[in-house]
Amino acid sequence: MRGHWAATAAIWVLAAVGAVAVLLAVEPDSRPGMFALVLAGAVVLTFCVQLATADRRGFVLRLMAGTLGALGILVLASVVALVVP
Repeated sequence: MRGHWAATAAIWVLAAVGAVAVLLAVEPDSRPGMFALVLAGAVVLTFCVQLATADRRGFVLRLMAGTLGALGILVLASVVALVVP
């Protein structure tokens, strides 16, 4: 079960990397759309990783943790984007 949470943490790290990439590389007007794309990619990747583990126990909890963690990271990145132009 420990490996499943490592996969969830990996999704969070990838969401953080995507958020930083958007903050650094995208113009301020285009950031909300790009944050949405990063979140969509995190959700799809979360589903793929959790389905690949083929373990039914805790599946929904791991999906929620991966998706909501990525959402939280992107919310923080959006706040940073608002504060630091």
